[in-house]
Amino acid sequence: MVDGMTSLRSTGFVDPGWDHGIPQDEKKKKVKCIHCGKIVSGGIYRLKQHLARISGEVTYCKKAPEDVYLQMKENLEGCRFVKRQRQSEDEEHASLDFHSNDDDEEEEPIDYKSKGKQVVDNKNMVMSLAPLRSLGYVDPGWEHGVAQDERKKKVKCNYCEKIVSGGINRFKQHLARIPGEVASCKKAPEDVYLRMKENMKWHRTGRRNRQPEVKEVSSFYMHSDSEYGEDIQEGNFVIGRNKGLLVPGDSSLSKDVRKRFRGRSPGIGPERQLKRSRLDYASQCTPKQVKPKTGSNKVSRKEVVSAICKFFYHAAIPSNVASSPYFHKMLDLVGQYGQELMTPSSQVISGPFLLDEIGTFKEYLAEYRASWAITGCTVMADSWKDSEDRTLINFLVSCPRGVYFVSSIDATDIVEDAASLFKLLDEVVEEMGEENVVQVITENSTSYKSAGKMLEEKRRKLFWTPCAAYSIDRMLEDFMKIRWVAECIDKGKKVTKFIYNRAWLLNLMKRDFTDGRELLKPGFTRFSTSFATLQSLLIHRIGLKRMFQSNKWLSSRFAKSEEGNEVEKIVLNSTFWKKVLYVIKSVDPMLQVLQRVDTDEGLPMSSIYHDMYRAKLEIKAVHGDDMRKFGPFWDAIDDHGSSLFHHPFYVAAYFLNPSYRYRPDFLAHPEVMRGVNECIVRLEPDNGRRIAASMQISDFVTGKADFGTELAISTRVQLDPGII
Repeated sequence: MVDGMTSLRSTGFVDPGWDHGIPQDEKKKKVKCIHCGKIVSGGIYRLKQHLARISGEVTYCKKAPEDVYLQMKENLEGCRFVKRQRQSEDEEHASLDFHSNDDDEEEEPIDYKSKGKQVVDNKNMVMSLAPLRSLGYVDPGWEHGVAQDERKKKVKCNYCEKIVSGGINRFKQHLARIPGEVASCKKAPEDVYLRMKENMKWHRTGRRNRQPEVKEVSSFYMHSDSEYGEDIQEGNFVIGRNKGLLVPGDSSLSKDVRKRFRGRSPGIGPERQLKRSRLDYASQCTPKQVKPKTGSNKVSRKEVVSAICKFFYHAAIPSNVASSPYFHKMLDLVGQYGQELMTPSSQVISGPFLLDEIGTFKEYLAEYRASWAITGCTVMADSWKDSEDRTLINFLVSCPRGVYFVSSIDATDIVEDAASLFKLLDEVVEEMGEENVVQVITENSTSYKSAGKMLEEKRRKLFWTPCAAYSIDRMLEDFMKIRWVAECIDKGKKVTKFIYNRAWLLNLMKRDFTDGRELLKPGFTRFSTSFATLQSLLIHRIGLKRMFQSNKWLSSRFAKSEEGNEVEKIVLNSTFWKKVLYVIKSVDPMLQVLQRVDTDEGLPMSSIYHDMYRAKLEIKAVHGDDMRKFGPFWDAIDDHGSSLFHHPFYVAAYFLNPSYRYRPDFLAHPEVMRGVNECIVRLEPDNGRRIAASMQISDFVTGKADFGTELAISTRVQLDPGII
């Protein structure tokens, strides 16, 4: 056995007391108890006395559970046992003797600097590793720089002679040309740059999995979690640290070592093991068979949920992934399999199982595409801008079975070119099969509209359709240009900008006047956000008035500023709030339509024509049928909604929806019937089938034949129009 043993702290041991306390300072001298909230001075040892109710130095914790009290009491008894054991160096060496006989064997000297390890004679057992620095490790960065002060905080570069402050790590960033904290070295050779870059990757990804340089040498390590067994020893093996190695060892000696290690580890009772650091556990442990847990050792639901959440946090997985049906199925199957499950390695995940899943997905896509011949499909061009202000277009295909991603392209240079957009759309239609595509949906901008018309001229069996959400957002943009609407929005922006640019005022508002709620409220689209925030201001108007009349505001320096006086007058002006209410009432019908269109389910195409027309009537009613007042809103709707209102698809879908067709308020406009006829002609190439479809229209309108059966009548409202 080696003469010197590194401290448990250097091996990644985490004191169990930290499960019940939170450090309050950098040196961790003050710790807050999570049970009673008391801040204990004196570090983690004093906190454990607080939890174990040991009198004399710190007050008791009256809220800690009984199992915590017993655990901490047992932990502190283990610490005292350590102190007694360390009184005799002879006893310590004797208890750590691993030789099979009493004769002393001469050991050959070991070059610790080259190996960075401590090794026993028989190579069946290796103790914990000392830090590299204590074993004579020299950072490779010092080959390229010279320390300029005693503490080595300033380093002079051998190549460009720049003096870098911040120590050897910052100096290596200088050589590795890592931006952000220090200027790059432009004179360092390429091999030096590559070596330092690789070295910095090692630092940034955590401790390297230190593999033994000799196959017989492995790092001895005892796991803390009961997943790895209640004892350090498993059969005739001792669990190793690297790659979960099992090191052969004598059972009696292993038992003695186990007993001795428990004596040396503060806070370890007879039933507990040494803890690994969280980083080591996450980066170094490998799947091992789990011992079944029964009785009092069964983990709680809180522990399980906590472990799942930590996986999400540390792997940076979005929380909405927890809603995936595959995630729930995974947990169900793991629970059914039991505790003997061994976690698959990264090689297994990225190997055969990935290939199997790709094969399954290809089969699903083949079935998916085959359904288009029956139901048809819709090609969607979704345009958006990224953080670099590039215009990207995502091409997707939608059908009753779901949405299928086709491709994504950078269209920054061609988004205003109708001919180029037409070529892109035409290529996607060709790939999906013209006979399968019913419509192509894009924005309603000038270039897209021209490209859509060109596509309809070439492909005579499909429609170009404007996006409803985009068209409504353009209507809202024109609403904001109406003089008295723009005035309200501008004043609302002044109020929110003034409050949100002053942290003191923002905190005062949320703490005392809005119950922690925000004024800024995101909308479904770009221009709906302004109206959503204006509506939020209207909701919180009473709290805002109280704030600008409070003593805290009146005595603040902001109240004496010119901008503060202006904002105060806006908030306390009752006429302003009357106008805001008028704006919200005028715009709300269109916002309601947008909300239904832009949800995950989406407003059915058969409802858009009806909802848009009703929204126009509601806006007209708000203004008392005064053409001067509602006229500007109707003009904006007609400018952007004419192609939406009168599109053959939208009006035909409205006509063929029985939940609307048989209502007394059905809109029997001439354009509706024209749209139905145009859809029949364009979508059905066979003339005989066109005639048959036209002949059925009269039966549908009057509710005769199959449309007049008891079943058809009873399901007019309940069933989706696509099913009837």
